[in-house]
Parts: sequence; structure tokens; C-alpha cells
Amino acid sequence: MKKFFKHKLGVLALFFVVLFFLVGVYAPFLASSKPFVVEYSGKLYFPFFRYLFYPGFYTKKIDLFFNLMMFTFPLFLCLFCRRYKKPKTKKLLLGGICFGQMLLFCFLLLWPQKDPSSDPVLAKQRHEILKKDPDLRTWSFDLQYMNPYNKLMQVLYYRQMQKQHNVTLSYLKGKKISPSSLSTLWQMNELNVQTRMESYREEIEKFESGVSQNKATYAGALRELNYLQEKKQWLDEEERKITFILMPIFRGYHWEEDAGGNQKMNQELPWWELSRINRKDLVSALIFGVRISLVVGILAVLLALSIGIPIGSFAGYYGGVLDIIVSRLLEIWESMPIFFMLLLVVAITQSKSIFIVIAVVGIFGWTDFSSYIRGEFFKQKNLPYVEACHAQGFSDAYIMFSHILPNAIPPVLTLLPFAVMAAITSEAGLSFLGLGEEGSCSWGVLMDEGRSAFPGESYLLWPPAILLTILLVAIALVGDALRDTLDPKMHTS
Repeated sequence: MKKFFKHKLGVLALFFVVLFFLVGVYAPFLASSKPFVVEYSGKLYFPFFRYLFYPGFYTKKIDLFFNLMMFTFPLFLCLFCRRYKKPKTKKLLLGGICFGQMLLFCFLLLWPQKDPSSDPVLAKQRHEILKKDPDLRTWSFDLQYMNPYNKLMQVLYYRQMQKQHNVTLSYLKGKKISPSSLSTLWQMNELNVQTRMESYREEIEKFESGVSQNKATYAGALRELNYLQEKKQWLDEEERKITFILMPIFRGYHWEEDAGGNQKMNQELPWWELSRINRKDLVSALIFGVRISLVVGILAVLLALSIGIPIGSFAGYYGGVLDIIVSRLLEIWESMPIFFMLLLVVAITQSKSIFIVIAVVGIFGWTDFSSYIRGEFFKQKNLPYVEACHAQGFSDAYIMFSHILPNAIPPVLTLLPFAVMAAITSEAGLSFLGLGEEGSCSWGVLMDEGRSAFPGESYLLWPPAILLTILLVAIALVGDALRDTLDPKMHTS
């Protein structure tokens, strides 16, 4: 480790890699529409934590996994850094945390959390009453069948739209674009409400002036107009009852939520206020996009290691016919370019899941690991400590995986950063070609959106492209520093 930290460029690159990792793990703390704490009508609420494992808000399983990891990772890190008298105790504890993470994740998938703003009992009561008499439906009536979180979410969304509209107006002062041509959520909602209210007023005027004799239409229009007016008045009053609110650090949007915006607005706003072509917030998508890169890079490499290490170990240890077969297999497998195999598999399966990318990269990317392990086993198996193990009667499996493999792993470590970089590049490249997972916040998908909107909104391409480049360069520099650290030729005196 001391040799690695003497490599200044490698340490700087490691800092960026760790920073990206922490951003990915703790993304909800950086961008979310749910406040950490809010004081509403004299009571404290914690929407951030109530919605953290709700699949209706975090619809991607990856997000649920990382949200759970926000709590298990600090515990893992503390145990990893702590010294134990017995190394086995440390391994058991770390393995227990990993197992607990997967167990809790499976629990969240099998028994999903319920929406805090939903109350099935109240909803059923409301439905039964309205079924008997639909004319009872007013905003005051609906409020009676809303739980506190439902009311709070109504007010928070109203407040968010209003704030976004005001922020957008502040950036557009002195610009050529007129406020009337804005496309913020607030303005779209207001326009929708005003249009509906005008249509209801027309129906009411027609009946009152004698033009129309349809009492049912008149009664319905009057009821709906009163409903909208009452709701608007209630929201204005309740919004003032929020006396304290603590939002996430950078953005008050979740990457899956609409943030409004259009091309004209994007041309006048700074990059941190841009919205994607699907009207989602760009910055929040960039933050959560780190998670896609981490998952693809780490899982693909783990899969490649799980395939390559056993194959290389057996071939190097036993040699002979087995080694010849494995060598020919390596030659055949290495002749298949990973990226083109990705294109082929996606075309055949007609699936754009990132797990397809992980599987293909792992299945076709194990050959380098296998070759290195095979060579190290050839070198290690004739050393005195292996002969001593044979003399003591240890089994081949014990000798291979308990003695030789730990000594053969260090050279393989130098390949890991470059393998992770290749996996991330493959996923981003596939997404950039329009073959990425739909509805994803992958940086490749974001770049594809910028490319598809070229030249009108091509500026959407640069933020994800720059972040992807920084991450890949940082990983490559870490790999280079690690290789120099483990290479004995670099430290000969």
C-alpha cells in the first residue's frame, strides 16, 4: 500500500473513483424530491426515509439495492478497517454483512413496501360512499379520506412546481424568451386547470342563459368547478403551513419524475437546470447514472472471475490434455469481440436489459483472467511449499485454492481496473447506439438522447460524456498505478 500511495497520479485517480462510488451509493441524498425532514401543520415528517424502499417511487431494482447499501456499507467499512486477533472472525463478519444485504434485498423484492400516502381502508370507504351518491364528491370530502402523508405529498408537489417556475423565471430575466412560452410544470398545470375551469364556466353560462337545458351537465360542471377552486385555495393555504423543510443536497428532483422544460427553455438555462428530452431532470439522472456504471462494471468482472479463475487453476495445475483443451478454448473465445457479441445477443433476444450486458461481458471477458491464473499456477506448482503440501497429504483442491491461488491472485489484480473499464465502456457504447435499457438513466442513454436531438439539444450529450470520460480515465490510472506497485521490476534496487 505504501508503494501505491507514492504514485501521486494513481492516488488522485483513486480519489475520483472513490468519489464516484460514494456518489452512486448515496445518490438519494444528493437528488430526490422527498425532503429529509419537513414540519407541516406543527408536525414533523420524514418523507425521504419513508419512500426510500418504496418500489412505486424507486421503480428500478438497482436503486433499491443501493438504497439498502447506504446503511450496510458503513458497517462493512468499519469491520473491514478494524483489526481482529483471528482473521477468520473478520471474514465471517464481512461475509455475514454481504449475506444480510442480499437477504434484505430479496425481502424488499418479495414483500414490497407500501405507499405511505395510501390507505386502503380509507380508499374503500370513500369508494363505497361515492358509489351510492357521486354528487357528494367535493375537495373537502376527499380530504376526509386522505391520510396525513397523502395531504403532505399534495402540498409538497404543489410547492415544488411553484419553486421551479420561480427559479426558471429568475434565469430568464432579460432573455428573448417570453414567460408565456414557458413549459414549466407549474405553468402546464395552471394552463390545464384554467382550461378546464373555462369549459365548466361555459357550460354553467349556457344553462343559466337558457341555451342548454341539460341539468346533469350543469350540475356536473358546477361540481367540478367548485372542486378545482376549493383545491386551489386549499393548496395555497396549506403551502404556508410548511414552516421548515430540509431538501437533498443538490437537486430537488428524482430522476424518474417529470421536471418540465422544453428546447427553448434549455437554450437559455444553465446546464444544472437542464431537462432531458423526456422532460426529466438531467442532473439527477447524471447522479443516479453512476449506479448503472458501478453495477455493470463490478458484476461483469465478478462473473468473469468466477469463470476464469477455476478454469485457469485446473489447467495450470494439472496441465497435460486438460491444459491443451483449455488453451484451444481460450484461443477460440478470445477471437470473439465482446462488443459485437453484445450486439448479436441483443438482436437475438430483443431485450435491452443491463443484465444482458453484464452476462455477455462476463461470459466473454474471462479469458484474460484465466490466462494469467494458468501461467501463475504453472510457475507456483513446482515450488517447495507445494511439494511440502503434497508430502503432508493435502488434497489437490486444498493445495490449489488454499495455497497456490492466494499467491497467484496479485498479478490478476492489475487486470481488474481495466476489466471494469471495458465493461462500463461496453454498456455505455451499447446504450449510445440506442440499444440500452429503456427508461434508464445510464450515461450511455443520456448521450443517446443528446445525439438523437442533434443539433437542437446536442448540449445534453456533453455532461454524461465528460463524466464517463473522467471515470474511465480515473479507473485506467488506478490500474496503471496498481500494476507499477505489484511489478517487482519497478522496485529493484
